[in-house]
Amino acid sequence: MDAGLTVLAPSAELARALTEAAQRAHRDDGEQVWRTPRVREFTAWLREQHALREEAGWRCLSDIEERELWRAVIEQSSYADRLVEPQGAARAAQRARRVMAEFGIPAAALEQSGGDEALALAEWLRRFERRCFELGCLTDDALLATFEVPPAPVAWIESPAWRPAARRWLLMNAGTPLAAPVAGPPTPPVILDAESPAAELAALADWARRGLLGAPQFRAWICVPDLAARRIDLRDAFDAALAPERFALTGGDGTPAYALAGGTPLADYAPVRAALELLRLTSGPVSFERFSACLRSPEYAADPGESSRAAALELAIRRDAPSELLCAEWLRRAERAAREHGLELPPVVAYLGASLAVLAPLRGSHVMSHWVPLWLQAFAAGPWLHRARWASAEYQAAMRLRELLADLAAGDRVYGTRTRHAAERILATAARDTPFQPQTGVPPIWISGEPTDPWLNYDALWVTGLSEDAWPAPVAPVPLLPLSLQREFAVPTASAAMQLQAARDLNRRWAERAPSWVVSFAKPTAARRAALSPLLAALAAAQGAAAAPTRAPKLVPAVPQPHWRFALQTAPALESLVDECGPPLAGEERTHGTKSLSAQSQCAFRGFAVTRLGADTLRRPTPGFSNEQRGELVHAALEYIWTQLRSSEGLLASTPPELTALIEQSIERALARVCAKHDPGARWRTREGERLATLLARWLEVEARRAPFAVERLEPTRDIARYAGLEFHCRVDRVDRLQDGARVVIDYKSGTPTYDWRGERPENLQLPVYALLYADGLVAAAYGKVNARDCGFIAEAARDAVFVPGRKATKLEGAADFAELLAIWSRRIESVAAALAAGRAEVAPTAQACRRCDLQGFCRIASSHD
Repeated sequence: MDAGLTVLAPSAELARALTEAAQRAHRDDGEQVWRTPRVREFTAWLREQHALREEAGWRCLSDIEERELWRAVIEQSSYADRLVEPQGAARAAQRARRVMAEFGIPAAALEQSGGDEALALAEWLRRFERRCFELGCLTDDALLATFEVPPAPVAWIESPAWRPAARRWLLMNAGTPLAAPVAGPPTPPVILDAESPAAELAALADWARRGLLGAPQFRAWICVPDLAARRIDLRDAFDAALAPERFALTGGDGTPAYALAGGTPLADYAPVRAALELLRLTSGPVSFERFSACLRSPEYAADPGESSRAAALELAIRRDAPSELLCAEWLRRAERAAREHGLELPPVVAYLGASLAVLAPLRGSHVMSHWVPLWLQAFAAGPWLHRARWASAEYQAAMRLRELLADLAAGDRVYGTRTRHAAERILATAARDTPFQPQTGVPPIWISGEPTDPWLNYDALWVTGLSEDAWPAPVAPVPLLPLSLQREFAVPTASAAMQLQAARDLNRRWAERAPSWVVSFAKPTAARRAALSPLLAALAAAQGAAAAPTRAPKLVPAVPQPHWRFALQTAPALESLVDECGPPLAGEERTHGTKSLSAQSQCAFRGFAVTRLGADTLRRPTPGFSNEQRGELVHAALEYIWTQLRSSEGLLASTPPELTALIEQSIERALARVCAKHDPGARWRTREGERLATLLARWLEVEARRAPFAVERLEPTRDIARYAGLEFHCRVDRVDRLQDGARVVIDYKSGTPTYDWRGERPENLQLPVYALLYADGLVAAAYGKVNARDCGFIAEAARDAVFVPGRKATKLEGAADFAELLAIWSRRIESVAAALAAGRAEVAPTAQACRRCDLQGFCRIASSHD
């Protein structure tokens, strides 16, 4: 490196480690200025050298372009209609072609081997090569053949990760590789038999923590072969041991002492996610959930005040919001809601409008170099407007997306003209398939997902998952390539013998890279045992180590999820103050009618939260009419029907055509009333009208079987019930008079009601309150169950056959008559109302209360029970 040579490595991970090691060596020597180490991953170096050539006719395909070209080739082939997932076939074909180039498998051998998969691959290869020639493009695996000699002097490191084609070229043109330094004579491994995968990771993290505490310059290399699947669990375990501050709400500051190789999808980073979401928002119908998330997105807010204004506007919009609209219509609805509710319009509406103005006029098909500048302009006007406050990782992710966009803009000859939808699909796929990891320097603990030779020396090594079924690695042939060809040309993953040889070679290398190394394995489940790989057991025995597995010291349990549980368990003891009573209900405060009473009866905290704090379930816009609106339609239609009929006599005197016409009129009026606030469209109105017509006809059949009655009062009349000095506004659906003057109270329910008014702590006090308002001469109170599954009455009745012929009176909860039952109900309601008035707010739900409550995160009942 000091001589100016470029050092080549077989992977980006090794190149990064070598660069950091060179920088650290200069720092350790006390130097302040030095030549930048030239270390390159081999394929990336070839691409750089190709770009420096004067002949620019043959262009090297980017990974995105190659994937897109493969997809197009396969979709246009004769096998396309036989494929379940062409995108998966494209990935498999791309990998097979690279393996053929790396191991020198000739294309002619495919057709000679026969088989449907081989013939399909042969056809796809011919089509792909022809398309590359027509476009004047090269792939990475064809790039090596264009260099007869290195364009500049290079050196290369010896590693088992090199593919045969690259190794042959380097041996011919760069001579003998640089041998890895040996830390010392091979040492036997320490073996950990973990009780579970989680315990294995916890022990690993604790081992790294103790190493850092024991030596400030401690450096370790860790290999987790299934890193992709265990990435989240691994990060949690290491954060618990090395960076517990990351469990805080702020996420903590500073760089942790470890890093994971490979990265996560670029699309998962906030600036990229917000940019892609903007394109989706402005290209078609947008659901309320998606628009709501964008409206409240922190990427659009300059300060917490803007976020609060956006949340307030979202609450106003959702009150009568449809399930989906175009983005422009959502913005107009947001402006109207802000005017109607006297809210300050948050800047996010203007930002989205500016981005929409950039993208909305676009029509037709264009080349990618036309789309990319417009996308960047839209990003700058919306989600990237506040980029000055980005953290380093966010800034790097946005810059990586810019690089992807630059690659797309340079690929016009490959992509051709694309519609906006197709162009955005390519961008979204590229961001999702591109792994990204912010550059923070190589920390002391490096965690790799590839079982390979780390090449450099470390203070300690640890390799996980080395059980008998995982090491040597199982045979994994490359799809589409005949197995016989793979074995003939020595593709390692196709042969058990070669996998065994590779495992033995890596075992030897790992033993030479550090003074101490640990191998571990874990039983996958409690019922299944795992055993150490015989290769490692034999190695330990041969080097004088005990053959029996031993546990690593200080094996700690895995950190439970989610993060706040760990913080809670490690927090110091705090003084507890149980405050289960708020201030009494003040004179200017109002209840929410019987809803407040029912909530207080189910759980005092719920009653306090709903009535005093305004904590309630947010309405969720749904396609068509919501359940609440359907119930409102039923109430409105029945109100009109009984305004016209007035009694059972009027019902029985009406002919079927007259009843059909009355039902149609009631539905028309009900739809007009509900759709004045929220109109989901003609299609939904038609569907709901047809459903209501069938439902109301069934309900009138039920009403026709009742004992004679006359309707005394209907829903528009408002009543006020008073208990414990509080007022509760009520609207009784219907009060009937029987022939002898006795009263019956009916409350319509379009769901599936139950006898929820019974017991000392009723789930619902609505019916008892209504009954007490019309207690004079009352003999029955009932829910009128009006739903498609079953129409009927759920009643408390002192007489037989009040609602259904032949049905006997109920037991009245043990009361002698209905008057005594009303006295019981009055006492219960008075007790609940008194608790509400006094501010009682203890978390003490009934057995069923939590099943229909959305406030568990507020009352934290789960943690209090723990």
